Amino acid sequence: MRHHYWEWPIPTYLFLGGLGGGIFCLAAILSFFVYPDIPMMGEVLAWPGFLGICALGFGCIMLVVDLGQPMVFYRAFVKSTSVLAWGARFLTVCAIFGVLWFASYVPWDWFGPIAAFLVPFRELNLAIAGISGTCIMLYTGIFLSTLKAHAFWATPALPVLFTVSALSTACAAIALSIGWWPAVFSLETVIVAEASKEILHTVDIILVVVEIVVLLVMVLSFLGAGNKTANKAAHRWVHGSYAPLFWGGMIFGGLLLPEILYVFGGHSAASTLVAPVLVLLGGLLLRFMVVLSDDRAPLPGEDRYYTRIADKDDKFVKAWTYGENIF
Repeated sequence: MRHHYWEWPIPTYLFLGGLGGGIFCLAAILSFFVYPDIPMMGEVLAWPGFLGICALGFGCIMLVVDLGQPMVFYRAFVKSTSVLAWGARFLTVCAIFGVLWFASYVPWDWFGPIAAFLVPFRELNLAIAGISGTCIMLYTGIFLSTLKAHAFWATPALPVLFTVSALSTACAAIALSIGWWPAVFSLETVIVAEASKEILHTVDIILVVVEIVVLLVMVLSFLGAGNKTANKAAHRWVHGSYAPLFWGGMIFGGLLLPEILYVFGGHSAASTLVAPVLVLLGGLLLRFMVVLSDDRAPLPGEDRYYTRIADKDDKFVKAWTYGENIF
């Protein structure tokens, strides 16, 4: 059965959460393991970190919007057994420590005392943001895969797919924004930024290949699966109403074309600008298609109930007006 209880805010929330978490995960890896001896690395990564904070913030807004009860949104944080609650906590921790890390690089004169106070805690703040960001990436897939009634979601492949996609989109976002304000423009800054872009492009090439493999294995395995609910959703992806978006938008436009541009584009705008943008759009499309493929097995008697329920245009339904007492 298909009832879209989750509309566009949820896939947007999953995309932005994974993107923000991935940015801080990669920022921590670049700072602590790739270039640990370059003191300006944090400064070069500060603007991507700011974009990660914005992604997490807008993701929180999307979650609250979808819950439909803004005044009681705090309940999403307090139910300890809920996967959603753990995701909301990780997102909050990542955003808070990400803000503290970014604030230590803000060069405004009036902000100087606060930034100076936060400087000794830069590594700690980035480490916590990076760890919680990694948890967010994992959570975005686990969140859906725990819903066993939705067979298309209830697969171990989905957390892997969403995590790889989050890392890939984070690579693209960092490559597009690394080295901007508040980094001071200098030859050394440019060299560090360009070297980091090369690493990110190489990593993204690998991640895109992995994402293609995981995505095709997941969808095609469902296509031949015995579960009718998952099989129906997979058929819709491969040669049904979603096929143009799946093959044209996601596989070609969001994965294969960026891969080709990365490999053969060199240092052209196609490789450094177009390919990362396509990766980001492909990641967003992936979340929308997965969330909207919310087919589930009907409860006993549910199909019979919906075949007998009155239509909104039936005469006896329209005969009564709200507030009118005809008795």
